[in-house]
Amino acid sequence: MATTHPHLTARGPWSWALAAVVAALATVLSSAVFVPDATAADSTVTGYGWPVKPFHRQHPVRGFFGDPRIGMTPKGWEQSFHFGIDVSCPNGTPVYATLDGVVRLESFRPETVAVVAYDGHTEFQYWHIVPAVRNGQRVTAYRTVVGHAAPPWEHVHFAESRNGAYLNPLRAGALGPFADTTRPWIKHLSADTDGRPVPVRATHGVVDLVVEAYDTTPIPVPGRWGGKPVTPALVRWRVTGAGGRVVLPWSTTIDHRLRIPSNDRYLTQYARWTRQNKKNRIGRYRFVLRAGWDSRTVADGRYVVEVAASDVCGNTTVARFPIRIANRPAV
Repeated sequence: MATTHPHLTARGPWSWALAAVVAALATVLSSAVFVPDATAADSTVTGYGWPVKPFHRQHPVRGFFGDPRIGMTPKGWEQSFHFGIDVSCPNGTPVYATLDGVVRLESFRPETVAVVAYDGHTEFQYWHIVPAVRNGQRVTAYRTVVGHAAPPWEHVHFAESRNGAYLNPLRAGALGPFADTTRPWIKHLSADTDGRPVPVRATHGVVDLVVEAYDTTPIPVPGRWGGKPVTPALVRWRVTGAGGRVVLPWSTTIDHRLRIPSNDRYLTQYARWTRQNKKNRIGRYRFVLRAGWDSRTVADGRYVVEVAASDVCGNTTVARFPIRIANRPAV
């Protein structure tokens, strides 16, 4: 029981990290398209538990790292990358520190508690909570309650940063235990011009290649937030011609397995008409494969756009979409 292990170290049980690394490695070796082009294992904090009890059991996560966030903020209308994960829990749930350190509170974020590790480089943040600690207080991992989940949020937003850069808590060997056996799914490919679709059976001129792709939460989320999708961690694509001839090699559209880009790159990854999940509305995730692609650089003819979507555990789905380039008028 969790109550018999109240203090897990920041490095945590090595068995979690080892199992996650072995599973991720096996998936990479078995997939011809899941080719890491970022150092996904470049983590600086390893093997820590969940911020809500039981610490050693996986909890539902209803928002993934890198999901789109769109709406009004104190700074105005913003479109940004989700810089943590949303751990589902009832309002009022105690939220615990997940590392030893010092509390940092900010007056302009009254529902946020940050814990800075003694090394001064690592910071864990807990958003949408009613704080139960004071600024400058020293806290102990898995013993100190930093706050309680605040209504009406029904979750705690949990974020990890190192030297000011946010890291994906669900990367291999970090937050655990965490397992995911679901696979992303890919819905639709379109060629857009100024946000309007051009039929892929007659693609011509300069277009934005856009794909819709989704992932499923590994554990069902309770309540009104259940059944809503999250985003894949990695989306790649290529173009092939007759006989599988490679016309355009594999290229990465998004890679949120370890880090997210700055928010000024949001529109280079999420296409127009993307929307985030709401209580009474399912999100729509439209990814830019290639913006401003001049289809005239490819000879007229029939091709296949292959799209590979992977989650942070390496589960991969590949979809193949026929496309016809038709820039010259028919004779």
